Amino acid sequence: MREEVLRISEVTYAPQGGVQLENFCLNVFAGEIVGIIPINGHGLAALIELLRDHPPLRAGYVYYREELVNSWRAPRPHQSRICVIQSTSCLVGDMTVADNIFVLRPGFKTWLIRPRVLVRQLQPVLDSLGAGVRADAYADSLTSFQRVVVELVKALVAGSRLVILREISTIISDMEMARLGEILRRYAEQGLSFLYIGYHYEEMVQICDRTAVFSGGRIIKIMRPEDGNVPYEELYMRRVREQIRQPRPRAARKPVLEVSGLCGGKVRRLHFAVAAGECVVLQDLQNTIFSDLIAMLLGERKPDAGTIRLGGRALKRGDREIAVIREHPDVTMIFRELSGLDNLCMTVDHRLPEIWRSSRVREGLRREWAGRAGGKLLDVPPALLSRRQRYDLVYQRIMLQRPRAVFCVQPFSGLDVGMRMHIWELLRGLMDQGVALVILAVNLADTFTLADRLVRVEHGEACEIYERSDFDRLPFSAPWLDLYKKPWREDAAPLESERPSGARAKSSAKN
Repeated sequence: MREEVLRISEVTYAPQGGVQLENFCLNVFAGEIVGIIPINGHGLAALIELLRDHPPLRAGYVYYREELVNSWRAPRPHQSRICVIQSTSCLVGDMTVADNIFVLRPGFKTWLIRPRVLVRQLQPVLDSLGAGVRADAYADSLTSFQRVVVELVKALVAGSRLVILREISTIISDMEMARLGEILRRYAEQGLSFLYIGYHYEEMVQICDRTAVFSGGRIIKIMRPEDGNVPYEELYMRRVREQIRQPRPRAARKPVLEVSGLCGGKVRRLHFAVAAGECVVLQDLQNTIFSDLIAMLLGERKPDAGTIRLGGRALKRGDREIAVIREHPDVTMIFRELSGLDNLCMTVDHRLPEIWRSSRVREGLRREWAGRAGGKLLDVPPALLSRRQRYDLVYQRIMLQRPRAVFCVQPFSGLDVGMRMHIWELLRGLMDQGVALVILAVNLADTFTLADRLVRVEHGEACEIYERSDFDRLPFSAPWLDLYKKPWREDAAPLESERPSGARAKSSAKN
């Protein structure tokens, strides 16, 4: 009989009176990898809180390793040995890998620490995983993939039997995702269980034994690899296919932005160019160059070598003809103490110098944009807006700025399926307006579908360049990649049959 590691039975969780989980049911067996696809983000954070902290429940029961650990009758406010691995690190950067795994684990009581002994015990385990991690290396020197592997080993050493991986695909590359899948399967064979939270069924089906579709605080469907496609993807796929079918000739196009031989920080001899209405995706395989590249684009750091030219001239510090949309812009690019209208006007003063002095100009701008943004979006503090409204506010500010080139850092990071579709439409809208779009990404799950060209960057230098016509020859598997490999015809079969079933996708990935 299979051991049940986790069972959540008819749980209703309503912190501060707001229902986050309602009649929620889920079970995970030993050695099983279960995927969760959030169609919307409602209740996802509450689910993780429920598993780690055992808060008071309105109804239901939670069992961990076949022991009742929480119920509506008798809440037990303590933490279980359930580890969460996500985009932010839980390692102490100025301590070694061995110290992070052994010394910082719960229950470590040795008075005399022998670093050499810890390193000698740990190194064979790390070597067997093939991630190139040294036990005596400092945690802040690890790549994102190595950090995930170390946190996985740390969870195993700490006695966790269930590990939650949340949106790992946004911080490690496609090839590293395949390697991570092999490591997860290896540990699953030893009895460790996983909850893998992701946003693409094509990605989940290659890793997970079964996948739960999560929406509105409930599990609405459980799918296995042989069950085929997720119904909610149909609309998204239709829009993606239209984008891929759209002809985008590049002949005689003059580049708007040219980066030539750029060096600085982690960036080494970077070359690429992008024309008006075109999208270039920079895939950083090590996830190391984004901060240095953005600093040079904004003039915060002077390049050691190379040039950045915009419209045939050297890029100037503070040039409003180039814009940067940072990762998680609803937090990093919103001034919460200002109104929505003030946020909208933040980068338009180069076009309307009197915007901060003339109430008449501001009122005219407010009337013009109220219909597009909604009056509520402009009249209230951003803290009272939803996440989607804050994203809209940032993108509308960029549209009002009218830059010639936009750099967008990990635009789909941390977003549920519905929000990803919305951001995809906003980015396509920028391209339709003639903006030269550069997307900085680690994983190509959604950015891939907008790309006219892919530049893969390794150790700060462009190592491979693929035109859209060459995407069918890419040496890895990624969501939506199959669309580029099919000879689309106007009389093609109905949409439901256009993508391979989960079983075939999993088989092709293994081959």
